[in-house]
Amino acid sequence: MPYSEWFQIESLRGYHRVIEAQDFMEKLAPRVWPPEARIGFCWLPSDRSKSDCRMKDGNPFENFWSELNIDFVDTEIYQLNYDEYSIDQWNRRFPSKQYPVLALKGAPASFPMLAQHRYLQKYMTWSEKILEEIHEHQRKLFNNESYIGIHLRNDIDWERSCADVESYKTRSYMASPQCFDSMKTNHEYVTRKICYPPDEEVLRLVKNVVLRTRIRNIYVATDKRPMIKEIEEHLAAQKVIVKHLDPWLPIIDVAMLAHADFFIGNCVSSFTSAVKRARDVRGLPSIFWAFNE
Repeated sequence: MPYSEWFQIESLRGYHRVIEAQDFMEKLAPRVWPPEARIGFCWLPSDRSKSDCRMKDGNPFENFWSELNIDFVDTEIYQLNYDEYSIDQWNRRFPSKQYPVLALKGAPASFPMLAQHRYLQKYMTWSEKILEEIHEHQRKLFNNESYIGIHLRNDIDWERSCADVESYKTRSYMASPQCFDSMKTNHEYVTRKICYPPDEEVLRLVKNVVLRTRIRNIYVATDKRPMIKEIEEHLAAQKVIVKHLDPWLPIIDVAMLAHADFFIGNCVSSFTSAVKRARDVRGLPSIFWAFNE
């Protein structure tokens, strides 16, 4: 998917010079990066060899490079950091005359995202195409009225991922630093309830927010169970309206949640973290299931 399908590339240029991959391959690659010079780069521990750098192994790697008609004639491995203090090391190890293009297999950043990098979200502005679709959904679903967005991560794979989380006694499990770094809590580490909130916690917190905000419209994004009937029955007295799109592009769910008047997300989920970053740069309120009880 071209970047400009989802985000405005001009706003990204407010941070750095940038060109879309498709434009690069069409206009510049034949001259600066011909097929016989295409080398892939992998971060690997020092005890791993070049043969372990498989640039097109699996999804999304195979799909991404093949969509751009890119094959690699060789690979390089490195253990360098991605920070301003390592620029000289990069230049010495991979001089631009010999390596004009650094095609990295993975994102040049830490996972989960470091707190000091979250502000970069402000340079990612939704494309007009995405905004038009969001505004249409807001009109059809809620008549352009205020709505609460909730993210439920409740498929079996997530339940298994959260089953033993308390044994790790950590504040850093998948995307959980997004809550522990930015919000006050009495929790010492990620609990199973924070990771995989039970239905009663979902119903409790949704009702709490509805009563507090007096917003009756609820938008649900989920990978499995939207809990529409359960929420409607639990909040029958509040006469809530609960909607779930299940769009074929998950980015639509991200954008719908990002534009909600209030958001409840999953502390451990990277999907939630994308929503929260987009909301934080606009000053919109967000909380997490079972985090501040």
